[in-house]
Amino acid sequence: TRPSPRVVLFYRRLARTASLVSHVAMARVVGRRLLRPAVASLCRPRWLAAAAAEAAEAAEVAAPDAAQVAAVMLASCDSIAGKQIKEYKGLAIGSTVRTKDMTKDITSAVRSLFGGELPQYTALMAETREEAILRLQTHAASMGANAVVSLRLTSTNIAQSASEVMAYGTAVVVE
Repeated sequence: TRPSPRVVLFYRRLARTASLVSHVAMARVVGRRLLRPAVASLCRPRWLAAAAAEAAEAAEVAAPDAAQVAAVMLASCDSIAGKQIKEYKGLAIGSTVRTKDMTKDITSAVRSLFGGELPQYTALMAETREEAILRLQTHAASMGANAVVSLRLTSTNIAQSASEVMAYGTAVVVE
């Protein structure tokens, strides 16, 4: 049986709030739970606590170390010069949501009246992009990849003061 769109939306929102590695583990947990015939039982807090504990345990086991993450090469094209793709691992994703600081928001609102660059927002988006790329590299390393090709970045507004930046690409093994 297929879950209702409302349940799917609930788990998508839940996954966005989790860290990337936990998101992968949580997707496995959610995938098993969505096969239950009684969809209403999925929303019990007891089940959510169990799913979060299982996701955290899986994340600890599968989390790559900093050296593995740093070794993941990135390319916006379909290949890496001088390297040959040996294996495709699948889609790697990194996502983060950031909100503006209220004091910086007021300062930027005043500055926007006179025009020009808003340095607080520029710095916020730069940090957000870096975090999304780091999470992408972490996800790719957890899949056993040492490179990501066809890297793309996208951003969306989730709320009036919150923005999501997502980095995605194809995780591959190169030699």
